[in-house]
Amino acid sequence: MAPALLIRYGRPGFVGRFASAVPAARGERVVVRGPRGDELGEVLLPLDGAGPDGTVLRAATPADDAAAARLDAAAQQVLAAAGEGAAALGLPLAFVDAEATLDGVAVLHALPWDGCDATPLLDDLAARSGLAVRLLDLSRSAGEAPDPGCGKPGCGTGGGCSTGGCSTGSCSRGSASADELTAHFADLRCRMEAAGMVRTPLN
Repeated sequence: MAPALLIRYGRPGFVGRFASAVPAARGERVVVRGPRGDELGEVLLPLDGAGPDGTVLRAATPADDAAAARLDAAAQQVLAAAGEGAAALGLPLAFVDAEATLDGVAVLHALPWDGCDATPLLDDLAARSGLAVRLLDLSRSAGEAPDPGCGKPGCGTGGGCSTGGCSTGSCSRGSASADELTAHFADLRCRMEAAGMVRTPLN
């Protein structure tokens, strides 16, 4: 079988097996093409066997770092606009983080607490930013591999990126407000960072 690498990628720290013709050791940074598109990753372990989650394209370069920094800055602007837009539209969504892939996709980390259709908001954010905008549904992502699903957060078997809003009512439900949820996750992230549990983002 072709060699593969176990690689950590994305701000949430997804781990996947990627087919690789590029020799790389633990800790080396590479560009992968995976479930979410092209993005930076970190090699955890060389493997023998299949790479079902994608392919290693190349070793990461300074140009990749520069592109990742530029795209991440754009994703942070999308995050700010998403919070304002959700509040204006009365959507039951809290946006708690954002990241970007190297092929121009802004991934918004969202926590829904009721059924909603965020498609108009995402379409507006895409038009304004020039990036494709997708959601990572945090209510479904814990312990699950990323899965593009059907394009709606809360749909599919995983907690992956999606291009549309939840219209089935299958999003997580609760009584917390958007501000309370945002504050909770900001506090959780600070405590994780203080405990050394969060790595510096690769992108």
